[in-house]
Amino acid sequence: MNLRNIFFVLLISSFVACGNSINKGKPGKIGFAITGVIKNAKGSINIQEITNTGLLPLDTSVILEDGTFELNGTVKEKTFCVIRLPKGDIIVVVDSNSNFEINVDADKVDNYTVKNSKDNSELKVLMDINARSSEDLRKLEEKYTTMYGNNMPPASEQVKIRAQFDSVTRSNEVQLKAAIDKMNSIVPYFAANFMMPEADFTFLNEIDKKLYPKFQNSKYAAVLHSRVQGMAATAIGSVAPEIKLNDPYGKEFALSSLRGKIVMIDFWASWCAPCRKENPKVVSIYNKYHDKGFEILGVSLDNNREKWMNAINADKLTWYHVSDLLQWNTPLLKTYNFESIPHTVLIDKEGKIIATKLRGEALEAKLKEIFGY
Repeated sequence: MNLRNIFFVLLISSFVACGNSINKGKPGKIGFAITGVIKNAKGSINIQEITNTGLLPLDTSVILEDGTFELNGTVKEKTFCVIRLPKGDIIVVVDSNSNFEINVDADKVDNYTVKNSKDNSELKVLMDINARSSEDLRKLEEKYTTMYGNNMPPASEQVKIRAQFDSVTRSNEVQLKAAIDKMNSIVPYFAANFMMPEADFTFLNEIDKKLYPKFQNSKYAAVLHSRVQGMAATAIGSVAPEIKLNDPYGKEFALSSLRGKIVMIDFWASWCAPCRKENPKVVSIYNKYHDKGFEILGVSLDNNREKWMNAINADKLTWYHVSDLLQWNTPLLKTYNFESIPHTVLIDKEGKIIATKLRGEALEAKLKEIFGY
């Protein structure tokens, strides 16, 4: 629930659009130079470095009467940046040798063109895929807002709506992965670090193995490499890291005590609306397979014992429960490599991870495969 992609970072950034130069590029200047023409825009534009904590201003350029502009600056390595236009943003990658051209209609920012930069042409491919997906999601939202307004759709319709949104998201991921698989540049790191925060280990590991030898001095490569190493501990086939915490009554309980059973670790919280909404379905699945050897260990990201216990009782969650009551400060986020809840990890009788992020019908289908009915 706390996960957002880079476009959210752009929206919430509070950095003021200030720069260190205006159209100061000169022939032979060391540093990047981005030139081009912007239609239907006046005033100024700026370029800012994208970081995990916000945007860092690099330069500002006045848009001249004929629409031309020039942005300049220096960076220590290939760096992902955003050009802030009056009506939208363009993601680019620059280094101190970059000299390329961008042409754009400010009223149709997504349709910009790039010349003289292979990296940015590849980045544009990813942006186009994401833009199409965003438009499909917008149309779905518009459709159901027109149908239901502020009213909650019937339960049966909610399932269909969710499936449609999930289908668009999955399609977007498939297209991004297919495009990235053909790239041998720095660009896949933008997708891995900013666009696909919940990508699976296998995919990210492939990027790391393929590109790390070439870009190991890049800060983006270092981040992904560290992330992949951390994910390896909870990859499919690995033994699930031990969880040893107190239950609601203060008694210590260990995940390893459930060896010999198929166990789902369910990371949730009393304050997590999607978790609470999912609980009735989880209860139904638990009741169906519990006698066959299925168990659940609920690991709460609460920080209030009373609210945690009240939610357990209200939702009739009759399985095992533990928590360190540290909410988002729990070390388990790093240990199990997740950033949002609900998050599930399914392990076999030997304690090895066999699936993650299974919910609803997907979880039931997996258990049906395991138990044979």
